Amino acid sequence: MPTAAALDRATGTRMRTVRTLVILALLTAAAPLSIDIYTPSLPLIQDELGGGTALAQASITTCLLGIAVGQLLWGPLSDRFGRRPITLIGAIGWTAASLASALAPTAGVLIAVRVATGLFGAAGIVVARSVLRDVSAKPRVTASRIGMMSVVTGIAPIVAPAGGAAIAHAWGWRADFVTLAVLGAVATVAFALFVPETLAAHERVRAGSGVLRGMARGLRDRGLVGATLAIGVFSFAFYAYIASASFIVEREFAHPPAAFALVFGTNAVAMLSATLVFRVVVRRRPASWATGVGLAVCTVSGLVLAVAAAVDAGQGVPWAASTLFAAGAGFVLPGAHSWGQATLVASGVASALTGSAQFFGGVLGSPVTGAFGVSALNLGIVIAAACALGCVVWAFGRRVQKRA
Repeated sequence: MPTAAALDRATGTRMRTVRTLVILALLTAAAPLSIDIYTPSLPLIQDELGGGTALAQASITTCLLGIAVGQLLWGPLSDRFGRRPITLIGAIGWTAASLASALAPTAGVLIAVRVATGLFGAAGIVVARSVLRDVSAKPRVTASRIGMMSVVTGIAPIVAPAGGAAIAHAWGWRADFVTLAVLGAVATVAFALFVPETLAAHERVRAGSGVLRGMARGLRDRGLVGATLAIGVFSFAFYAYIASASFIVEREFAHPPAAFALVFGTNAVAMLSATLVFRVVVRRRPASWATGVGLAVCTVSGLVLAVAAAVDAGQGVPWAASTLFAAGAGFVLPGAHSWGQATLVASGVASALTGSAQFFGGVLGSPVTGAFGVSALNLGIVIAAACALGCVVWAFGRRVQKRA
């Protein structure tokens, strides 16, 4: 039997692991929270700062671009200089940018500051996955921990809009950004105190060309390219859904906002539940396999949505299709990131490529249904086509990497 001292050590290790996961989840959620918390306040921002609706919404697009580009910068730099300095620079910068957003005098200034918010916030996203790979003995342990972190970070988009609306109602929209700054300060201090450096000095790449070679190697790894393309095209469909769902529920189906809240809540429960199932699955099967299952489920959901809209099957079927899509997302998002981390490419580079692809897909996918007309039929076609393409690139990556 294990001794009391051994049990104490095991318990202490588990507690440190959980604490690290929570801190990393907070850092990972920081950048998406930068968007979710203040979206209900966009009309208030427009009224005070002027510039029109498009200019107010541009603050979201520029933040997404900053997150996408920032991961390509911070990931390789963390392979060169270590995880701690990059994360602390990013967390401090994100906190300062959030505070600056609260003080923005014009819409133009707000947009500029939101770019910086995305750039600095990207550090926490990209480094968190690298830290998990550093401290995990096997790829499947990394995948399980990424799944757990996804559960924690998945809660943020659910509570952020409602919380942000309540804060803005009580103290004005600028208080949303002050809240983010306080959250950033807490995350910075917690990381500085409790998360040690996880990348040993002898494992770091050399300066200059070493970083560039690492990125070039990542782009030559067909497994990593498969994971990157898969999450990119899936995110195109995912953000198309996010941008269109409220309009379909409230305008096409003529329901009040409360009905959309119910649909969104059902989707969130399905996504979180699927992510918990993902954690169990990846203990026995490769993360790349789970990614493919999720993409197949999402393709079917898009087809069901399109057919239901074309034959006017009622509103229950589209709701079920959206729930199925959300469940597929609970496999694809943690699966693709875990797949990337299971390659032999440096962790920061792998995290940078899959992470930036996710947000670049969001930048491109958000306006697509608006360009062709927001409807359940068009959304179903976009989801089915994008996720089917995701299945193709998934097969491309899996063919040369049987175990990820």
